Amino acid sequence: MHKQGSSGTKRRRPLVVFAGRSNVGKSSIIRALTGKKVRVGKKPGSTAWEFEIDMGPVMFVDIPGFGYMAKRSKDEIEDMKTTIVKKLEEWSERMVLAVLILDLSLFRELVERWESRNEIPIDIEFYSFLSEIASNVIVVANKSDKIKKREFQDNVDYLKVKLMETVPEKPLNLIITSATKRIGIDELKRKVEEILTKEGVGRPNW
Repeated sequence: MHKQGSSGTKRRRPLVVFAGRSNVGKSSIIRALTGKKVRVGKKPGSTAWEFEIDMGPVMFVDIPGFGYMAKRSKDEIEDMKTTIVKKLEEWSERMVLAVLILDLSLFRELVERWESRNEIPIDIEFYSFLSEIASNVIVVANKSDKIKKREFQDNVDYLKVKLMETVPEKPLNLIITSATKRIGIDELKRKVEEILTKEGVGRPNW
């Protein structure tokens, strides 16, 4: 594991950036995917700033969760979101892949709550933003194990419709996962490899 900025070579390497609201299991997904020991926060918003993992030809970057953060004011949360957006824009030329992690078990509830206030849900806002600045986006719908079987397909279909409405011009790369039960992790790994190979980056050193 390497902190940011220790070498010029590292700074020039392509980036795979992992983004998501606080408490969606982002660090757990990275840990399940890479086998590397990544910080896993106990409270929402506990990842203070980006954390880099050296994967050989590419750097994996875990950025702070956006949205609700424990013991933070609305202004602090908005400032963090602005900082994340600026950082992602700075990285856009090196970012070969953005991985947006959502909580499938809460997605519908959160979207309907935001839309009832005539606001753009933050998950959807970030999917649109990442689709603009990154060559490739994978959406990881995590915590699938927390949904009742009879409600599972409706939740997946709702997610697909909302994201495809938001970015109709690009195909939706969606992978359903549970980091705790390792559901979908191998599929995610294959998709990451496929995209990086297509971009001429090479396979990560898993």
